[in-house]
Amino acid sequence: MKSPFIPSIVQAVGLACVPVDDMPPNSSLARKPVAAAIVTVAERGDGHRDAVIKSLSDARDMEWPLPVLIDDALIAGAPTIIADSDRDVLTVEAASRRFFAEPTLGALATGQGVIDPAAMLGERHDEAALCRRIGIPANLVPDTDVGRWWNRNAPVAVEDVALTAAVSRLVLWAHFTSFRSAEPDAFFETLLPLRERLMELEADHPALKPFLASRPFHRAASFASFYREYRVKRDGGDTEARWVTFEDGQSYV
Repeated sequence: MKSPFIPSIVQAVGLACVPVDDMPPNSSLARKPVAAAIVTVAERGDGHRDAVIKSLSDARDMEWPLPVLIDDALIAGAPTIIADSDRDVLTVEAASRRFFAEPTLGALATGQGVIDPAAMLGERHDEAALCRRIGIPANLVPDTDVGRWWNRNAPVAVEDVALTAAVSRLVLWAHFTSFRSAEPDAFFETLLPLRERLMELEADHPALKPFLASRPFHRAASFASFYREYRVKRDGGDTEARWVTFEDGQSYV
C-alpha cells in the first residue's frame, strides 16, 4: 500500500556555519555556511524506502561553492525539512553569488515545499529544547565552535555537525507527521531505513551513535515487527486493520 500519510520522497537539510565579522549579530548575515548535509528518504518501486545521506562542504578553494553543491543534491519539488534560520542563511549565501543558477534553492528561498519541524505543532519552538523534550539528540553546535573546528583539509568534523542537524530535523518531522495523521507510517517508514543507514556509518561518524541509542530509534526497532504486520494487513485490503493504541502496546514496552 502506498501510504497517503507520507510523501514518496522527503529530504532534510542541516548546515554548519562560521561567524561573519562586521555584520549585525544574531542575524542571518552574521553566519556563513561552510558545510551542509542532506538526508533523503525515498520510496523504491517495491514500496520499501531507502535513506541516502550526502555531506557537502567548501573543503577546497577550487571546489564549486556550497550553494551550487546543495542545489545539485536537492531533489526539486520534494518536501524539504529545514529550520527557517538555516533557510535564511542559505538564501543570503546563494544570493551573494554572481551566477544565479540555483533554481531549487530559489524555490527553497520562497518557501515552496518547505517544512520547519519546530513549527509543525503551531507555535515556533526552540529546536534544541524540542528535541531534548522528545528524546532526540540535538547536536546544535554554536557557530563559534564550528569556526574553531573548520579546516578545509579535514572537514569531516564540521560536516558531522550539519549531518546531525539534518537527522534530528528529519526525526522531528516523522514524529509530528505521525502524530497529526494518527497513523504510524511516517515514523516507521522514516526511522527504520534511516536506522539502517546510520548503522552503516556510525563507525566512521561517532556523532551518529547517540541517535542509534536514543528512545525514538529503540522504539522503531522494538515495534518494527508489529508495524510490518499492520502494513501487510493494510496492503492486503483489510480496511479494518488498526494500529495498536498505547493501551494495546503497554505489554510490549
